[in-house]
Amino acid sequence: MPVWLRKTLVVLITVFTLGTVSPPPHLLADSDEKATAETTTNHIENKEMTKPSIEKAPETDFQTAAWKEIAAGYEDTEDLQEAFVAYTVIQATEQTKEKFGERIEAKRGEEFRTVILPKIEETIALLSSKMDEGTLRNLSISDQPTKGKGEKIFHIKNAKTGMDVFRLHVRRENPPGQGHWFSFHYHDARDGFAAHHELGSIYWDRNTPPNWRS
Repeated sequence: MPVWLRKTLVVLITVFTLGTVSPPPHLLADSDEKATAETTTNHIENKEMTKPSIEKAPETDFQTAAWKEIAAGYEDTEDLQEAFVAYTVIQATEQTKEKFGERIEAKRGEEFRTVILPKIEETIALLSSKMDEGTLRNLSISDQPTKGKGEKIFHIKNAKTGMDVFRLHVRRENPPGQGHWFSFHYHDARDGFAAHHELGSIYWDRNTPPNWRS
């Protein structure tokens, strides 16, 4: 992966997760030899000048732009996959804040970003690593977490086929005598969305939590 892309992804993940999620180790690995080659070789410099770079785009693009627009800036499949993981982490952060609403976010938002978000990142990295380039470029992420007591945080679909490939949900649970919990899980198209793949749970309180997005 180019040095400029690795450094940019580290910055994006750190900024938009408030420093609570550590970027993948391979993004932190330093490569002085490669950096030197890129800055001293005219061929590489010319190539970088013509290749779209997320360094040249506003950092808010990863929050507000559609994935297909961002994906158009990548030619290399590995770079594309890394960018999709970073993009999804940012979307998960922002959309979960919206779903939580002010009261839940203030009380449990930090715990979500520390405990659950790294597991979402690992899951998306594994999922996207098994996709071909064409599928990666045609993914889209929904932007309307459900209100009330609905489970949906976001769904990822293949925009070309219109079919979901991944569904990120959070379920409210109240085991007898154990208070109220938020159970984060996902559903996967590979098993027909039948199974609940657990990501982890966060304790709320013994009192009933407010509705989502309230």
